Amino acid sequence: MQAKDLMTKEVITVKKETPVREIIDLLLRNRITGLPVVDETGKVLGIVSESDLVYKLETMLPTTSYWADRKKFKEERWKIMATTAGEIMSTNLIYATEDTPIEEIATLMLEKRIKRLPVLRDGKLVGIISRADVLKSILAEPSQARPVCE
Repeated sequence: MQAKDLMTKEVITVKKETPVREIIDLLLRNRITGLPVVDETGKVLGIVSESDLVYKLETMLPTTSYWADRKKFKEERWKIMATTAGEIMSTNLIYATEDTPIEEIATLMLEKRIKRLPVLRDGKLVGIISRADVLKSILAEPSQARPVCE
């Protein structure tokens, strides 16, 4: 089985200029944990994940006490909401191609501790594959499935 057999083809994406408020809304509304950041041509520039949001936004606040103190947090909230995808995205892009075997994808996810991989063709986004997609390969018909990890 290859990435093209399991990937989600209709991927929700954002642009570099997308504000954090919209990113959070997309993540929560669609029950996903990350979004590819693309340019006008569909080239993937990076990924914004829940972890990126929590980690990078926390570093913008003077101390961690801002998370605990609601009043201080509300005062600094404007800084967070003014942030864009381009400012917080991870640019160290790990990706698959449509022909990448599922076992290689599973290994990458385990070794790099990532939850999703963009699937690219000529540098452009054509799909995304998640840990859940890897799990689906285990449930596939035996004639279609190969061992994911040995």
